[in-house]
Amino acid sequence: MTILGEIRKDYFTNRLVINSEARAKRPAEFVAKGKSKCAFCPGRESLTPPAELVLVERKDAIAVMVDQVEPVKNWTVRAFANKFPAVSPSKVPLPKPDFDAEPAYGFQYVIVATPNHKLSFHQLPVRQWHRALTAFQELTKRLLHREGVQYVYGFINQGEQAGASLSHPHLQLLTLSATPPLIQEELKGMDGLASNTCKLCTVLEKELNGPRLVLKGEQFAAFTPWASTHAYEFWIAPIVHQTTILETTSKQLANVSEVIRSTLSALARVLHNPDFNLVFHISPRNHTEGKLHWHIEVYPHVTKWAGLERGARVYINQVTPEEAARKLSSRIRH
Repeated sequence: MTILGEIRKDYFTNRLVINSEARAKRPAEFVAKGKSKCAFCPGRESLTPPAELVLVERKDAIAVMVDQVEPVKNWTVRAFANKFPAVSPSKVPLPKPDFDAEPAYGFQYVIVATPNHKLSFHQLPVRQWHRALTAFQELTKRLLHREGVQYVYGFINQGEQAGASLSHPHLQLLTLSATPPLIQEELKGMDGLASNTCKLCTVLEKELNGPRLVLKGEQFAAFTPWASTHAYEFWIAPIVHQTTILETTSKQLANVSEVIRSTLSALARVLHNPDFNLVFHISPRNHTEGKLHWHIEVYPHVTKWAGLERGARVYINQVTPEEAARKLSSRIRH
């Protein structure tokens, strides 16, 4: 019998699985072919939980608000608890499991990045990206202060093949009570406490002048990683070492917004607006595990993973990172 809201660990490896029947209740806009009403559009705020963070443009400033008795109107970015979460803040004990398992404790939020339903992420103005990332930064800070939260994982799913159920541009944040296995692997591979050096900083020194550079901004750079698991995969990282987006200033958020907008636009031009996942890798709350050089990873859905990728975790990439960088950089509009 499947228990709602349960995290199970693989028999032999650190692989984690969240059993969440609530996720099956999500609206399916792509299946309904646009017939369903979008709960993220202005005027339908009552279809979502009350917003806990709302950005509203007021002349030359942005006001930070929350929904009261009535939802805030004329918003530019809106954040609220996910109505169909994979994790839950309820600490309900599990019956004695057959193997390694624990309650899927945590919080999951949605950040609606724009009131405009018709835009794709590569079409969002830089200013709107800046607002969305400002909300993302603030919500990450709040979640890291909540009891039982060790890690905040942020991500974007654009398109049905990337796992999106609604096309309206939105980001998601999901918290976990332990650092995810992949982040643990990165911490072990990246952290250079013994030598007082960051390995991603060393990587960036080479990539900033190499054939895999896509775009170098004032404070952030985009490049296709040496061992890309996806065709046209690229990473965006601060050039000067930072361990979390919480250390990023508003000016730096503006710069990373420019880099994201430019690279996603180039990706759309090269591959005709493909579905993609964009994920944020930041340091965990408890730094005894080490610290990451925080960065963003973008995974376009160009080819399907088959038996080798799924069963052995050995990946075939039909486009070399060097060729992907060449094509993407050639379509950057300055």
